[in-house]
Amino acid sequence: EIPEFNDTPDEAMAAAENAQNGVIDLTNNIAGGVYTITSAGDYKFTCKESLETSNRIVVDGKNISAEANINIYLDNVNIKTSVGPALKIDDTVNAKVTIYLTGTNNLIAIDQRSAGLQKNNKVQLIITSASNATTGSLKASGVYGAGIGSSYDGSCDNITINSGFIDAKSEFGAGIGGGYYGSCDNITINSGSVNAESWHSAGIGGGYYGSCNNITVNGGSVTASSAQG
Repeated sequence: EIPEFNDTPDEAMAAAENAQNGVIDLTNNIAGGVYTITSAGDYKFTCKESLETSNRIVVDGKNISAEANINIYLDNVNIKTSVGPALKIDDTVNAKVTIYLTGTNNLIAIDQRSAGLQKNNKVQLIITSASNATTGSLKASGVYGAGIGSSYDGSCDNITINSGFIDAKSEFGAGIGGGYYGSCDNITINSGSVNAESWHSAGIGGGYYGSCNNITVNGGSVTASSAQG
């Protein structure tokens, strides 16, 4: 059962001290511009009134066991940053990460080497709508990094989309998959509406000069396009 969002002042203050409670508003000042997740559990983010922010989310797995679960709830998050990925699952993460979507979410990386939603590892990443009644959406984009997947010269495995409206784009990396010179194996789409675009790489699959094994589409509406990939 998906926890409901609660943005009361007390809950928001508790969230700043303990991310297990409340909703983190990314439009507030965050030390260093990065909200870092360092333990397993539920983390809920929003951008007040859908305002654009450069504050980013990073999952640091150094102290999180491989058997744990990290659940990230995005509710109208609107990140556009020139410093690294908008949402980064660090190379140290070994635990499964599930991203739940509510409303309209944007993860835009202007930094050329980064992906919008970045993972350079084999950890399982699942993206799904948070509600069966209202479909959440995610727009993610990179330049040399993938829209969803690895950075420039990075590789990633195990990306699963279970539901939601997903729009992933990159110029030199894959829309979903590897960044420029990057590879990505085991991409699965079970349901939802997915659009993945790239100019120089695959819509879904490997980045420019990269490779990919095992792309599975079990359902949903999927469009993948490339101009020169």
